[in-house]
Amino acid sequence: MKMSTVRNELSGVPADPRRHWVPGPSGVKWTTEASGVVDHQATFRGNVTGGQRKLLNLCQQYLVATWNVRGLLKTGKLNIVEKEMRQYNISILGLGETHMRGAGHFNTDDGSTMYFSGAVGESINGVGFIVPPTINKYVTGYNTVSDRIITLRLNAKPMPLNIVQIYAPTAQSSPESIDEFYATLEATITAIPKREMLVIMGDWNAKIGDTSADDHMRNVVGKYGLGVRNQRGERLLDFCITRELAVHNTRFKHHVRRLYTWVSPGDRCRNQIDYIMTSSRWNSSIQNVKTYPGADCGSDHNLLVAWMKLRLKRASKSKSRLCRKIDLTEAKTFRDQVDLKLKGREDTINTVTTTWNSLKSSITDTLREMTRAGTRQPKRKIFIQDETWEAIEKRKDLKTIGLNKDDDEYKQRDREVQKLCRRDKNRHLTNICREIQAHADRLQPGELFKKVRYLTRSFKPKTWVVEDEHGSAISELNEVAERWRQYCQDLYQDVTTSVQAHSQPCSSEQEPPILFEELVQAIKTTKDGKAPGIDQITAEIIKALGEEALKLLHELCNKIWSTGEWPLDWTRSVILPLHKKGSTKVCDNYRTISLIPHVSKILLHILNKRVRYYLDPEIPQEQAGFVKGKGTREQILNVRQIIESSHEFDSPVILCFVDYKKAFDCVVWEKLWQVLSEMGVPLHLTTLIRKLYEGSRGSVRIKECMSDEFRFQKGVRQGCILSPILFNIYGEYILRKALEGWEGGVNIGGVRVANLRYADDTTLLAESAGEMEELLRRVENISSDLGLSINRSKTKVMVVDRFGKLDLSNALSNFEKVQEFNYLGSVITSNASSEQEIRRRIAMSKSAMTQLRKIWKDSNIRRQTKPSGIKGNVRLCGRCVG
Repeated sequence: MKMSTVRNELSGVPADPRRHWVPGPSGVKWTTEASGVVDHQATFRGNVTGGQRKLLNLCQQYLVATWNVRGLLKTGKLNIVEKEMRQYNISILGLGETHMRGAGHFNTDDGSTMYFSGAVGESINGVGFIVPPTINKYVTGYNTVSDRIITLRLNAKPMPLNIVQIYAPTAQSSPESIDEFYATLEATITAIPKREMLVIMGDWNAKIGDTSADDHMRNVVGKYGLGVRNQRGERLLDFCITRELAVHNTRFKHHVRRLYTWVSPGDRCRNQIDYIMTSSRWNSSIQNVKTYPGADCGSDHNLLVAWMKLRLKRASKSKSRLCRKIDLTEAKTFRDQVDLKLKGREDTINTVTTTWNSLKSSITDTLREMTRAGTRQPKRKIFIQDETWEAIEKRKDLKTIGLNKDDDEYKQRDREVQKLCRRDKNRHLTNICREIQAHADRLQPGELFKKVRYLTRSFKPKTWVVEDEHGSAISELNEVAERWRQYCQDLYQDVTTSVQAHSQPCSSEQEPPILFEELVQAIKTTKDGKAPGIDQITAEIIKALGEEALKLLHELCNKIWSTGEWPLDWTRSVILPLHKKGSTKVCDNYRTISLIPHVSKILLHILNKRVRYYLDPEIPQEQAGFVKGKGTREQILNVRQIIESSHEFDSPVILCFVDYKKAFDCVVWEKLWQVLSEMGVPLHLTTLIRKLYEGSRGSVRIKECMSDEFRFQKGVRQGCILSPILFNIYGEYILRKALEGWEGGVNIGGVRVANLRYADDTTLLAESAGEMEELLRRVENISSDLGLSINRSKTKVMVVDRFGKLDLSNALSNFEKVQEFNYLGSVITSNASSEQEIRRRIAMSKSAMTQLRKIWKDSNIRRQTKPSGIKGNVRLCGRCVG
């Protein structure tokens, strides 16, 4: 709905700029102490002010609404609410009584973001917001206070905007619960700075009633309240007076149909119990408030909408993402446009930086042009069909003629809508099950399990709220990003790091330059479907490049190869925290993943191949991690056979499962360069890797907000192709030093084996307690010298001694001794039995099947649909076993 332009009509310059309410017809009504009698008022959506000082720089009009939807758990209910939101052009929709459990946020099928707060163990109460993408970029934080209160904060000028959505206890609630609600709301409002704009809205379950005679509190209510005031209404008015809040439902003159917000069962009465209010300082930003009785989602409450004038601004440090795919129909156009830009570029000094900037700008500019031409990625497909939408519209038409949810005709239409929604959901699930069976027939496990995960996924909302160093919760987006930056900086900081001089390779020591064929092969090796780095260029985009772009990329890689200078973008990582376990507010309960530019991976593939030529021969047979042709199964089999042989030949053996603290993140760089040199890696290759590491920086991305950069000072790079081989050779150096002159270990086929490794998972082997203590001491000391520390609380010792020959009275007292241990995902026992592992595997299989429980128990899904949900899995498993 288009709004008319605000007209600023001044009635004069009063001596005092303070203003208060005056009675009058519809419009914004202001007067001052010096103006005497006001004989005119603002037209609808206009304003009149008696002072020249403006409190808010009014720029654009937004529609903010609240709606008690009486539950969002029914099939298709959220989609219906979003459709009404689009139809009425709502910018921000607050929801009451959602019945959703837990708290957090998630993306809807329509592309909007829903922030919600509900009860933990039951589907009662619940509040939330639906924010479309055009507005969501301004959101800087939210606070899930309780299952009745949630706050949303947006960046606005001149002050941030805070919206509080509430759902007050009903009339049947105890006085204690009402007191608790107001006390919590009081604390929530107090925590919001007074200088910031405040909007409070929702279902108050209170009747303020007729306010035409309340001239003594025109700063709180207008003349157009509805109904008879009750005790809860008195409580609400007292709260508004205390907190200096204005109730805007009562300010604007409308037909009664646009004032009532709730219809009682049987349509016995219609009351105004939902309200939108602001702090008095910001009253002039509200242009109009009214209900839309025609909006329909099966609720007995009406949609309540406020027109607001304000200026929003993006959250600082946020950046729109360019990430997108190139399909076959666009590939040729994209290729030609990029090549055309590169041919027309001006000749400049061809440094690494200018060459990369030229290539990057040609790619990103072309992508932006194609995006503006209408090639945006489609939204997620909604399962509701056109026939169902027509039925929903017919149900909505009944409200426009005055019927409500308790009328028989409306109930009949509502049952029809629910039936069609269930039918559409059944069809949607049946199609997915057919796709699962098709993937199983074609032996496509990747696509199959993707569909299975879609069916079995449990609802897990997102959240960015974390605790600071003192345990206080942080919800402001910029502050959260800064907290993560500090955490990651501390994690990768090395106080012992000092700048050391390194010799540079001369031209005669350089490795042969990169061949064009090597570049093409490296591009083919990059994996599709991976998130891009800071340059926002995906692997699919690189594979779509044409001849001119590939020539320039080849030239760029050879310049880096010869100079050792890396483009800044190639050394930058975007860090994303992923929740792992425990509380979502504790940073230690997350693991971080790093996104690096895919273009840099092309050179890293080539560099990795050159480095492995020297390092692969140095990796021993004991190491199975990141080694071609080996995996966890080989090491599990080796450990089992050692234990079985110990029982068979009555030869005691001690196994120590060593656990390192954040091993990959604690590699000391100076030690790593020394290791590479001792292992025979040419100085040229070592220098390339060293300069990449010394220039590496990272930024944490939370939502669309990027933190400031910090420098990495230790650890191998996350997401880097070189990291597996670099860590393997680092671990090999530790064991090689620890085993110098060592003659212990377990005799296997005439060969002494003292350890088995899978990346950082190290298992030490010894035939006596004294031998194991000495071996552990050596490994721990060498590891400490190279920056790694053993986690003693997680390091376990298993003694395989069938007849108790070993004396362990005082030995290995600092480590826990166990009879079974989960080694690389398989339970190993000291008695060589596999029974425990078989039982665990059976339990895991049962658990995997019970993940489909929501499908089995969902009464909305037909019985004929449910069996097809497992046929694909069973067929694939049968093929794999056969």
